[in-house]
Amino acid sequence: NGLETLAEIRRLGDASVIMVTGAGSETLVVEAMRAGAVDYLVKEPGFLDDLPLVVERAWRHHDLAVRAAELERLSLLVTSASTRAEILGGIVSGARRLLRADTCVLFLQRDGEVVAEATDGAPVQESGVLLAKAQAMLGAPEAALQDLGPRRHLLVPLRSEAAGSGSLALVTTAPREYLPAEIRLAETFTAFAAIALANLHRLELQGELVERLQGLNDLRRDMLTSVSHELRTPLTCIVGFGATLSERWEHLHDDQRRQMVRQINQHADELTDQVSRLLDVAALEAGRLSGAPGPVDLADEVHQAMSLLSPLVEGRRVEIAVPPIRAVADPVLLRRGLTNLVSNAVKYSPAGTPIVVRAAQREGFVQLDVVDRGGGLTPDEAHRAFEPFWRSASAIRGATRGAGVGLALVKEYARMMGGDAFATSRPGGGSVFSMTLPLEHAAEDPVARRA
Repeated sequence: NGLETLAEIRRLGDASVIMVTGAGSETLVVEAMRAGAVDYLVKEPGFLDDLPLVVERAWRHHDLAVRAAELERLSLLVTSASTRAEILGGIVSGARRLLRADTCVLFLQRDGEVVAEATDGAPVQESGVLLAKAQAMLGAPEAALQDLGPRRHLLVPLRSEAAGSGSLALVTTAPREYLPAEIRLAETFTAFAAIALANLHRLELQGELVERLQGLNDLRRDMLTSVSHELRTPLTCIVGFGATLSERWEHLHDDQRRQMVRQINQHADELTDQVSRLLDVAALEAGRLSGAPGPVDLADEVHQAMSLLSPLVEGRRVEIAVPPIRAVADPVLLRRGLTNLVSNAVKYSPAGTPIVVRAAQREGFVQLDVVDRGGGLTPDEAHRAFEPFWRSASAIRGATRGAGVGLALVKEYARMMGGDAFATSRPGGGSVFSMTLPLEHAAEDPVARRA
């Protein structure tokens, strides 16, 4: 019977069914509606005249049900999907189906240009024309929906704080006229897109924040490990030599005693340097480290600094090629920076190899280089060499001691004096670590200073 047929139709698919019967009763109407019929029509005289109206009403009911289900699906997709392609792809496919378009394209402005971010449906034959319309809409989005006559392209403006401006484009093979309800539905889809883009932007920011926090946590762990090792090594040596002197003083020759005292002094100086660097890092982070740059003779400052570094470079040939140049620098910061550069060269180059300290005048500044004969740097290592607590893979593999703060401090010292620091690989092996400083006459020239 009719009720059984209705139940079978409903079981096979999501269809809207009108019950047309010759037996009309209230009981049958109630049973039919409960079974899923959207309307009921009795075969009375003239019922065929009413049939078109009933069918149209049923079609609207079916259309609203499909659209409501699609919008519910999209709302879940916007809030639960995790990838940009999945969310935006779902939006354009839903808009194409519900608005009965052949193609739907979501345009977004990226780096000053309009690009097709997501597409669903048949390939667009006039893609250049559609892109030009999307580009033009950015200048006058309020005029996009004023003329709603028959058209093949309908573009609805999209506004998103997270992604900027854009539009949702509907393309049909033949011109068609869109009803106001369809325009509102298209605007609903652009609102979904704006919400989705905002959610994606937040997810991306959260991901970046988590990655940054993880990196900082890893950096903190590595820094603590490295600093602990750097401080423990000289302390162990000092304690060991001190204990030997205390327990075996009478049994040691004078030369042995003097050698152990020299070792204690050397490790104490090393420990002092490490603590000073860590204190400088803390002062920089707290904004308490400052300098007083002024005119200096670079050659005099370099020679004075290198004379204090003679114990550090003992056993190596040091070539100094610094002509008399008037630069702007803080003598204390300059000495600390040069000490760190020379210490780095000693640490990462083979014993006995020479170290070159040179300077040359450039346009508006002077470049102070420390050249070593170490293993050299890759472009990525040269770029990262001045990051705080960063150490190259070769240094870690070779168990070269270091906390990764010396070069980072060099860069900060240079910037506090109006310069900068960088590293390059040396042809034939080795590296060049450079610190730049303003020339005295350039610092007095406001045009050169701005340059």
